[in-house]
Amino acid sequence: MKNIKTALLLGVFLALLFTGQQAWAASGTLWQIPGSLSLDEAGFRLEAPANISDRAVKVSVETLDSSKIPPTDDYFITRAVSIEMVNVDRVNLNWLSKPVRLVFSFDGIDHKRASQLNMGLSMGYFRIGYCAPGESNWVELPSQVFWNGIKGVVEAEARQGTGRYALLWSYQPGAQLSPIAKGIRLMVNNTVVQSEPPPYINGGRTMVPLRVVAENLGARVEWVAAENRIDLVRNVDKIQLWIGKQVALVNGKSLLLDVPPEIKGERTFVPLRFVAEALGAKVSWDEVTQTAGVIRY
Repeated sequence: MKNIKTALLLGVFLALLFTGQQAWAASGTLWQIPGSLSLDEAGFRLEAPANISDRAVKVSVETLDSSKIPPTDDYFITRAVSIEMVNVDRVNLNWLSKPVRLVFSFDGIDHKRASQLNMGLSMGYFRIGYCAPGESNWVELPSQVFWNGIKGVVEAEARQGTGRYALLWSYQPGAQLSPIAKGIRLMVNNTVVQSEPPPYINGGRTMVPLRVVAENLGARVEWVAAENRIDLVRNVDKIQLWIGKQVALVNGKSLLLDVPPEIKGERTFVPLRFVAEALGAKVSWDEVTQTAGVIRY
C-alpha cells in the first residue's frame, strides 16, 4: 500500500511538472499611462511609459491557459497572456510609438518543467515571445533574465501592440542566451534612465546622482557653495539639502534623512526615495531585478 501511495504522489508531481500552467481567471485593464498592470496570479506585469501612441490608449490583459496553446517544436510555453491595445477610436494598435516592458516571473519548478529536469541548462534559455493575432508562429523578443537563486523574472520590450505574449523556453541548442543582469537600475515613468556613475545602496537607501533625479523629475538644481547646500526647485516646491547632514528642509519644514547627501567621484548623490517623494513622485523597489522605480504623473 505504501508503494502504491508513493507511486500516485510521484505521478501527480510529474503530471504537474510536465503539463502546461493552470488557467487563471485573471484579467485587468490599464487606463492611465504611464502606468503598470500586474496579474499576480499569472506572474505577469506590463509597464507602459508615456507616449506609446499619439492618442489615448486602453490596455487590456487576459491570462491564457498555456496547455491549450498549440505546441511547437522550438519552444516550451511556460506562461502566456493576451494583450489588446485600443485607442480612443476603438482601433487596435499593432505598432507602438514607444515600447512597453513585459515582465514574466518564474521559479525553480518552472525551470524543471521547461528544461525537462535538465537542471544544468542555464536560466538564459527563458525568453519572451510574441505571436500576432491570427498567427501561430512565435517571434522571440530580445529578453533579459534576472535570477536571485530562488526566483526570477524575464523582461522584454515590445512595440508590437495587440497580440499574444508568452514566457518561452527555447529548445534550440544554439540559441542565444539572454544576459543575466547585474547592478542597480533606475527607471522613471517606466523608462530606464542611464546613470554614470550608477546608483548604489548606502544604509539601505538607494543613492542616485543629483542631476539625474532632478532632470527626470523636472526640478531645477541650485548649488549654494558657501553652505554646501543643494536647492531643488520645481514649481512651488523647494527642497534644501546639505552635504553630509541628515536634516533637510521641504517647503520650509524640517525633516530628517536616513542617509545624508554625499559626494563620490566628484558627483553629488542624494537619497532617491526622499527626494522623489518630496517632489510628488511614487517610488518602488524590485528586489529580484534590483530596480528602483519612480512614477510621476
